[in-house]
Amino acid sequence: MAQDFFEEIKTVRLQLEDKARQAVDIARRQGADECEVVIGRARGLEVTTRRTQTENIEFSQDCSLGLVVFKGKCRGSASTTDLSESSLCDCAAAALGIAAHTDPDPCAGICERELLCRKPDDFDLLKPLTDDPEQALRLAAQTESLALASQDKRLKDSDGAYFSAATRQRIIANSHDFCVSSAASSHSFGLTLIGEQDGIMQRGSGFALAAAASDLVQPQQVADEALQHTFDKLGAFKPKSGRYNVIFTDSAARSLWGHLQEAIHGYNIYLKSSFLCDRLNSQILPEFLSIREEPHLRGVLGARSFDGEGAATFAQDWVKEGRLLRYLLSTYTSRKLGLANNAHAGGSSLVFVKADDAHSMPLAELMRKAGDGLVINSLMGQGVDIVSGNYSRGASGYFFKNGERVQAAHEFTVAADLRDLFLHIAALGTDVDERYKLRTGSILIPDLAISGA
Repeated sequence: MAQDFFEEIKTVRLQLEDKARQAVDIARRQGADECEVVIGRARGLEVTTRRTQTENIEFSQDCSLGLVVFKGKCRGSASTTDLSESSLCDCAAAALGIAAHTDPDPCAGICERELLCRKPDDFDLLKPLTDDPEQALRLAAQTESLALASQDKRLKDSDGAYFSAATRQRIIANSHDFCVSSAASSHSFGLTLIGEQDGIMQRGSGFALAAAASDLVQPQQVADEALQHTFDKLGAFKPKSGRYNVIFTDSAARSLWGHLQEAIHGYNIYLKSSFLCDRLNSQILPEFLSIREEPHLRGVLGARSFDGEGAATFAQDWVKEGRLLRYLLSTYTSRKLGLANNAHAGGSSLVFVKADDAHSMPLAELMRKAGDGLVINSLMGQGVDIVSGNYSRGASGYFFKNGERVQAAHEFTVAADLRDLFLHIAALGTDVDERYKLRTGSILIPDLAISGA
């Protein structure tokens, strides 16, 4: 079974690589000076259950091709899901037709030949796909059943469980006689529960994620996570407005680092639409913090050997001892800024936020260090201005006193200037969730303004 899977992937990979090269040849024959082709193919299964009963079964398989052409430094693009020769000819003609109506840009063009990836690697992320719907439904239903077996009367219902599995392939080819491909699998399952206390309902979720189905954690662990997240939200109060020591955990911490990542993205830098413009080699975080990208970790979801343009990825520091060392640049943005391309077309790969030993500690110790304050584990709203750095978002979590959790808290707003917020980080937690590409612990920031009751 596994051998058949790998043989199929290999056959499809060769076929798609041929199609990518063919599309490049067609575009060149039609007059393109340079061109780039990206083919994406995905195949997968997703099932959902509701109170352990089958709700939905969905098989998916799709394949699409995107073509970008450059003629006289004018850019045009088109896409198709039909990979026949006639469709590829139409696609190239459409892209060139668009290029004929755009203005030339001296920075336009494909990635430099010397930066392209010559040693592609799947990093052991291609695993046999579990696509048996009966097996998938059993796992989802079992996870729900384990959670619903809880004797806690605060648990009211399940909002559904799921199992999802997919294999994704990507092929990139361009007019430098270059063609590269990658493939990876992912499997996940989880559920969402509904709890109630004092007439107020809340939802909480748990999930598992791995490249191989055999590496997924046990259903009981996912059920316990969902129960804990649900019960933690119950009995919430609205804290009084004031200044609090605040700990950002879970998705809240990743959200903050996501804002920093957006602020150092080359697109925002060359447009002068970031609060971190002209800040290279400046102190933007405390000296004890560093941020490093490690794209080549074998067996870790998110690893990749090339970016969205085929440029070879490499390990690199974004921030070292608090100093900003680089912006995140693609071919185009690097040319606009006159800096070196560092393989960030299409986003980043595995990113690690680290602190020195003196400022790194478990979440419980962060709370003891802070004494009293608020833990934020969920943020909502769109109140982030990357241009000015103004930050204001709705939040929920819990209040703690003397280092101990007291009560869930909700319906409050945290506000700050992101420049000050990042510089005033006091410590980093060791509670890293390895299911995500952005690896960070909780973040302690003293004396933040909170608007509540």
